Amino acid sequence: MYQTLWNSINQQVKASHASAAFLAVSLIGWTTIGLLAGFLICMIGGMSFVTKITVVLCSGGYTGLILGFFGGILYLYRSEPRHLTDSTTSQFSTTVSKISLNAKTAARS
Repeated sequence: MYQTLWNSINQQVKASHASAAFLAVSLIGWTTIGLLAGFLICMIGGMSFVTKITVVLCSGGYTGLILGFFGGILYLYRSEPRHLTDSTTSQFSTTVSKISLNAKTAARS
């Protein structure tokens, strides 16, 4: 499901805004599904009004947060190639050696 949503959003939104749009749509979609499930539970069970409101809000909120937001973040983390390459690793090690050299010369002064 996340793959279908990601492909659909990539076709309609700029690449720079695709991740944000994906998370927003995923959050809204899963929250809606959770709210509907909460309404269904309330219709089946005989509960007081306050309990019904609590069930609806908790089911919608937790479903949206866990499956929509965190699930979307995990999907983006696994699918987007943002890992260190050899060039960025060498730039990182050069920067670290310059910082340590500056620290040594500062300590001598």
